[in-house]
Amino acid sequence: MNVRPVGANPAVRLSDTYALCGVEIEVRAPEGVAALIRSRLRFLRSPGAKPASVVFDIRAGRDDGFAACPAGPGRPVYDTPGAELRYFDGTDQLFIDYPGFFRMLCSPAAGLVQSAVLTDSPGNVLAAYPFFTIPLIEVMKRRERFPLHAGCVARDGHGVLLAGTSGSGKSTLTAALVRDGWDFLSDDMVFLARRAGVTSAWGFSDEIDCSDETAGMFAELRHLVGKPTLAGRDKHPVDVQDVFGALPVAACRPHALVLPRISGERRSILTAASDSYALRELAPNILLTERAATQAHLNALAALVREIPCYSLATGTDLSSAGRRLREILD
Repeated sequence: MNVRPVGANPAVRLSDTYALCGVEIEVRAPEGVAALIRSRLRFLRSPGAKPASVVFDIRAGRDDGFAACPAGPGRPVYDTPGAELRYFDGTDQLFIDYPGFFRMLCSPAAGLVQSAVLTDSPGNVLAAYPFFTIPLIEVMKRRERFPLHAGCVARDGHGVLLAGTSGSGKSTLTAALVRDGWDFLSDDMVFLARRAGVTSAWGFSDEIDCSDETAGMFAELRHLVGKPTLAGRDKHPVDVQDVFGALPVAACRPHALVLPRISGERRSILTAASDSYALRELAPNILLTERAATQAHLNALAALVREIPCYSLATGTDLSSAGRRLREILD
């Protein structure tokens, strides 16, 4: 599947600015990649009035050596099927190579991410989705905005974090709650910022990633079942405004951390979880890169689970039951 929009020219590069947790991010990208990122992050668009402290420099075309691998030994820090992702301690750089399709070099402290798209499909999607998010996580971590793989919804500013790995049901539960009138911050990623001893959650207001199975559970999404997805993606992007009439909110104060899993039963069961259990579940969020930044990320997650109650949720097929359980912990 060719992901380049009709008429897109890789020689033409566009510049857009996005704002996330008070950090200005400039993205310079070929038309095809820029269009995907604009669709994905349209709620984070910024007028660019302030200088950007993070720059994504994305280029497409022949391989001229841009974003080349650093010299010296690097160590694996992330398991990415089909690609290699290594961190270089000596130069403090993150390198991704998807041979023949895409290459990226991230300098987190400098806030510079350089990407080479070597072929449209799936190179454009790699540049706009997984290999945009991974370096963003690292550069934000260096700016004391700590990533958490979680959905986030809120009622009256009181947030519920839905944390878990892929397949835990975060996106399905997020869609059900937004459909039921909850505020939407994110379905997959938030950034935690701690000020004066209080943690705030900032939504990475992306599209909701929707599988065919999830689409079949909602009347508004059933038309997606069986339709092809972008090359390199296994889920459908769902715009919460277009589908559910919801405008994302930027941030909230977390009041509960919920660790969902799909139970297969009808009713949803919510049980209290200990701080230590919750922290173990969150530990895979941490990329083992620069030592001080990694420790700061761990400290932020530990502070979060101490600050708010934690729960496990066995999510049943009756999603309204899950919504009732979550409303109870905010009442």
